[in-house]
Amino acid sequence: MLKKIKNLTIGVLAGGRSVEREISLKTGNAVLNSLKTNGYNVLIFDIDENFTENLKKIDVCFIALHGTEGEDGKIQGMFDILGIPYTGSGVLASAIAMDKTKSKALFDFYGLKTPSGITVNNKEDIQSVKKRLELIEGPYFIKPNASGSSVGCSITDGSSKEMEDALNNAFKFDDEVLIEKYIKGREILFAWAFGKPLGCIEVKPHDSFYSYEAKYTKGKTEYLINPELTEKEYEECESAAVRANEILGCEGVSRTDIILNRDGIAYILEVNTLPGLTELSLVPMIAKSKGISFNGLVESILEDAIIKQKKYKKSK
Repeated sequence: MLKKIKNLTIGVLAGGRSVEREISLKTGNAVLNSLKTNGYNVLIFDIDENFTENLKKIDVCFIALHGTEGEDGKIQGMFDILGIPYTGSGVLASAIAMDKTKSKALFDFYGLKTPSGITVNNKEDIQSVKKRLELIEGPYFIKPNASGSSVGCSITDGSSKEMEDALNNAFKFDDEVLIEKYIKGREILFAWAFGKPLGCIEVKPHDSFYSYEAKYTKGKTEYLINPELTEKEYEECESAAVRANEILGCEGVSRTDIILNRDGIAYILEVNTLPGLTELSLVPMIAKSKGISFNGLVESILEDAIIKQKKYKKSK
């Protein structure tokens, strides 16, 4: 299979228009260098004035985009229509995972634990928001409904001024904002690869939560590969991650973010269908701990895109 793929032209789509553009470019360049090292015919391209011309040159697309217009099903739908194989999840899983409110509703319906919360829009006044929060005890975690990399996120005690400031910050990135009960606990991030759980990592940010700065500034976070979990705690996190990916219908490689509280209960925060893929990203760290090199991981993701396309054509 890999020998045949090496006769194809691989397009690495990176950059995009979301607030995560910088991170996407880092992922894209890491993937580009990896594929070149392994002897693939590869080009990197962006969503710009040359986008349609570059599409004509490629046989397979390695999607290295993050955030809106990359991780939300739009690009995936276009590739489906064009018949170009691509990496990662399909349209529906991508769209639902990106919409935190809708994915939470599904998790709740199927019995998974997720922090209680409400979704508000940018036309709602602060008093109305506080009234809707009366049944949910603070503190609260506030985040844009359809964004990633912890952009626009904050923790608030619920006072009117602090809440208003936090909401205004989040509304810079989305017209809808999710306000959740802040669950204090261990941040366990589970990697899912090709239909199976791969392993987990615990992040211990020096900030109050795993913020954008904590994610992308060296020395701001401590990473514990294969963290010390009891057998029951590990099974709790793994089963929650597996079920979340099954519910959404994820494909390829994804990362499930979990808070494990002091009672050993795993709360699903979200599923990332296109996690970062640089030498310092979490999924490659987990893969390395399982004996999978970065180049090996990238090749497996690429091969999975071809397999997925063949299954799709066979089912038609």
